[in-house]
Amino acid sequence: MAEEPQFLDAPEHPSVIELHAYLERKRGDREMPDRADIDPAEIVRFLPNIIIAEAINGGEDFRTRLFGTALVELLGEERTGKLLSEFGEESSLSTDPEAVQRRWLHISRRAFTGRKPVFVRVPFAASDRLYLVGHAISAPLTAGGTEPAQTIGAMFVVHTDRQPGL
Repeated sequence: MAEEPQFLDAPEHPSVIELHAYLERKRGDREMPDRADIDPAEIVRFLPNIIIAEAINGGEDFRTRLFGTALVELLGEERTGKLLSEFGEESSLSTDPEAVQRRWLHISRRAFTGRKPVFVRVPFAASDRLYLVGHAISAPLTAGGTEPAQTIGAMFVVHTDRQPGL
């Protein structure tokens, strides 16, 4: 179905490609980068599009620690401090909260439990804005150990009649 997220083998959007390369450099020879490796000063231009979420109950849910300003504007809701299972409930946009929550949880859990980055292309079906397509990454982070503890992600949006990066 065209409205469902499409998992990609590799990122397509230039900003997702660049952020992924940054995370890979920070990962080094470890399975995952550590949250302490991420230096906001090194990724300033991506910060408005970034989400960092802490796993709850082994990835059953996630609490948002950072939700970038571009995401707030795009999605009509400040989500910092919220659980992914609460997303969409206070949106200023006409949206289907259950669909929003299901997507965010599915993508985050896939990265977290798979212990590697996932790349997604997703239409904005939950808010009836199918003319917008999000290109996203979600990647697991450790927090001082070897097990995933958080996810870092970002989403960059294009109009469907345009190619990424134009």
